[in-house]
Amino acid sequence: MNKMVQLTILTIDEYGPWTHTLGNDREHKLQMYQASLYETIQNMFSVKGGLAFSNRFDEFFIITDGIGYYDHIEIETKLKEMYPFKISMSIANSKYPFVANRRAHLTILKTGYDKPVVASFNKENSNEKVYLIHLDIEGITKIRQTSTPYDISLLIQATHHVISVYCYENQLLGFFMGGDNFVIISDENTKEHSEEIAKRIKQNIHVDVNCGIGEEYTARIAMAMATKNLDEIRRIREISKRYPRILDNDIRLSEYSKISH
Repeated sequence: MNKMVQLTILTIDEYGPWTHTLGNDREHKLQMYQASLYETIQNMFSVKGGLAFSNRFDEFFIITDGIGYYDHIEIETKLKEMYPFKISMSIANSKYPFVANRRAHLTILKTGYDKPVVASFNKENSNEKVYLIHLDIEGITKIRQTSTPYDISLLIQATHHVISVYCYENQLLGFFMGGDNFVIISDENTKEHSEEIAKRIKQNIHVDVNCGIGEEYTARIAMAMATKNLDEIRRIREISKRYPRILDNDIRLSEYSKISH
């Protein structure tokens, strides 16, 4: 039985036509609506163990392992009452996150937007664990001393591009999370992917990255574990010249530091 991730794509339907109803002086309103929607979605799904990622501001990817169809209906109903636009959700699962994205997309194209929530599940497989990689750029504070904010933005965008291309080639999904942080929705080969991504970024962007790996039964806890491991890299870095660039729960920290938590 294959291990799979469950992914929900949430989209604002007929977004273009709706934006025109706001008149020409609308961009600030759109930005506020989108930011508010992201906050609401993150809150509603995270309390159920999920984790949301903004894809194009009007579209969101949500890891929803452990969150059922009727939970989605409940959330859609609440969103409909809160916002002046229509929301649709499509749920799918796959061993590979990118494939889950494709299945969710094809499902909504096939069924149309008449139903607010549609789903396509591979019932022969199980949604067991969520595998996440939390990545940041090493030494970004030092880089700020010699680079302007916009220079750093270009560095971030270049890093995101390398991550996105690698994810596409390996059927994963990668998202920029703000600051110098990225999250990759991975398959179970998290360490191998972390090593290869770090190698490519070093070769192309000439910066080092740190990767905290998390795996758990819900996205929120997997994210907490990945962040904990990334924080541990930072902690060891403060007290030792030798520290891991990639850390998961299987790495023996005693190799790097004898100082306890």
